[in-house]
Amino acid sequence: MKPIDIQTNANELYLDCNATTPVLPEIIEAVSHTMETVFGNPSSSHITGLKARYILDTTRQLARKTVGLTSGRLIFTSGATEGIQTAVVSAIYAAMQAEPGNRKTLLLYGATEHKAVPQALEHWNKLLGLNAQLVAIPVNRQGVLDTQFIAQHAKDAAMICTMAVNNETGVVQDLEQLEKVIRQHNPNVPWMVDCVQALGKKALNLDATTIDYAPFSGHKLYGPKGIGFMAVRDAAPYTPLIIGGGQESGQRSGTENLPGIAALNALFELMQDESNNRFQNDDTLQSYRNQLVDALSTAFPSIVFNHDLDISVPTTLNFSVEGVASRDIMDVFDACQIRVSSGSACSSKVTKSFVLDAMGLEEWRSGSAIRLSFGPATRQEEINEACVRIQQAADALRNSCLIVADTNNDNDAQLDGVVQLKYDDHCCYLIIDREAREIAVVDPHPALAGRIENIVSCQHYRVKAVVCSASDSVMSQSIELLLPILIPSQSIDEYDVFGWPKTATGVCDVAPVECEDSVIGCISIGERRLFRVGTRNPVYVLSESATLKALVHSDFLFTGAEASPQTYESFMSENTLICPGRDPEHHLVYTPCELSGDCRVDDGVNIPIGDTDEFWHRKDLVIVDVRERQEHVLTDLPCCAEVINVPLTEVAQFIHSNPHLRERDIICLCRSGNRSQVVANVLKRHGFNSRHLLGGLALLAWSAGGIRSL
Repeated sequence: MKPIDIQTNANELYLDCNATTPVLPEIIEAVSHTMETVFGNPSSSHITGLKARYILDTTRQLARKTVGLTSGRLIFTSGATEGIQTAVVSAIYAAMQAEPGNRKTLLLYGATEHKAVPQALEHWNKLLGLNAQLVAIPVNRQGVLDTQFIAQHAKDAAMICTMAVNNETGVVQDLEQLEKVIRQHNPNVPWMVDCVQALGKKALNLDATTIDYAPFSGHKLYGPKGIGFMAVRDAAPYTPLIIGGGQESGQRSGTENLPGIAALNALFELMQDESNNRFQNDDTLQSYRNQLVDALSTAFPSIVFNHDLDISVPTTLNFSVEGVASRDIMDVFDACQIRVSSGSACSSKVTKSFVLDAMGLEEWRSGSAIRLSFGPATRQEEINEACVRIQQAADALRNSCLIVADTNNDNDAQLDGVVQLKYDDHCCYLIIDREAREIAVVDPHPALAGRIENIVSCQHYRVKAVVCSASDSVMSQSIELLLPILIPSQSIDEYDVFGWPKTATGVCDVAPVECEDSVIGCISIGERRLFRVGTRNPVYVLSESATLKALVHSDFLFTGAEASPQTYESFMSENTLICPGRDPEHHLVYTPCELSGDCRVDDGVNIPIGDTDEFWHRKDLVIVDVRERQEHVLTDLPCCAEVINVPLTEVAQFIHSNPHLRERDIICLCRSGNRSQVVANVLKRHGFNSRHLLGGLALLAWSAGGIRSL
């Protein structure tokens, strides 16, 4: 597999168009021309201002034609979020005009709406004092709104908010059916439809509907950020959100963003010019999707698509791969220069998809969902290359045991010692002896069961134990789930409630000198020993290589989430590494002095992108690439230094195995700088001289492409 050169973005495949889109050259040209030559204020009466006014007026006419709006307001905004706020303020203010006893009591919104909608409703409902109840309209497993629910509640609604096309799944709502139900039960309720993802993908004719507010955003369809527009029906209540200046006929004050409006002008002209070949027709987009579906299904045999393709726009695919976290897929796609996102990209924190949760899909699908989205201007060449790279990404995941193959040429074969897996802030630990091909699992979580099973199957490990430190429902579920799978030859009756083998309680061949009198049993994992200490909420101690009559120490202590430091502080030496059961702050692994509060260590130092020349050519450095193995093998690093791949999962073992590196200068790096900052700080706390590359390899590649010339 040929590594990808990080020094160029020329090979980037951008498949995250539902988040934002690149700006087309024609639109860039229109913006540049307007900024250079038509810089007047549209409100000015001189010729320069009149030229600007002409762009404003003609763009408004083009916008009306594009969305099918001959009457009503069409107002330029900063984007869809402003349009949503304006609609919500207008509807709630109108509802406030009724006598207190006659005010509507509900604000209805689709359960899969963009978060801008319910958050705007909550904010303005409280601020304006309507104090209505926010109610989410349920959806079925296909993401379609429950019209019976709407029929039951519409009469009491002060506003109803739905969307035309969902931003995560691409599911299209039947607006005609929704309108019929809404107007039958509440003819005058203000109805907002988020049309952001529909523009350029679904034909719109707002005149033929009773939609009151329709917000749009330019950057979702090849325009720049910071420009949008909204359509408002004549009969709809309207209250300006921004006052002061009288622009947009007093409906939205503030000097108009003329370059952004010129961008919309160029966009609308492209959309309405039937002779241009910039935008693909629906049949071509359907073909693109079919090719991507085939490529994904071949690459990931256990893939599940999280929406009904027959009722979705062809430009969106939302999928999950069982046993593989969305972060793992995103990282390896990124290493292959494919840009996708996890669910919605409006928040940088990767979490479960609330959209898939609302659809009632299984938790693992929500937690591992990937959204792949392209645009109407995508070309066949890009789809062809995407299909090739999807297979490349799958091969890298397979080689790292994240998905199981019939044959293995895997990078994770070198795993040895303590490996930390996380689900939210829950920590699970794998203890692996590579030479003996043995493994033990400490504190598994049900959501990690597929990942653990993959590792065991991929490497053909013999599982020595699956144990936990508490007997709560989550831990019990994990034990009951994993034991029959990983150790099928034995009955679950042979283990206690913590998964500890009943035969492993008693005399051990060795015991750590720090807790020799407290050990109540041990399990061998190759030459390592896992000791149990305590009967209620036990903790587990791991020694490194142990032989009969050898002196062993508490090298690792697995504390679980329940035990307090006072219960295990006597089991540690000053070199014991403490592996927590929960880690919300990403400390990964603790030192004894941290628990006692005696440590004072500064955080690792950031290295700005512009200062990288000082270490790329230094042979005396150690560069710690903290990306996952499947990312690491896909990318060449432009350095002369010693490079060690240490994913977050292996940091604890790295600290234990490499005390000699405390004397070396260490630079940590990753894709974005987030993981490298975590590891640099962890290493610093454990006595290493560590720094990290601010912005990561992503900004390094960008800088190589021209940041220094800006």
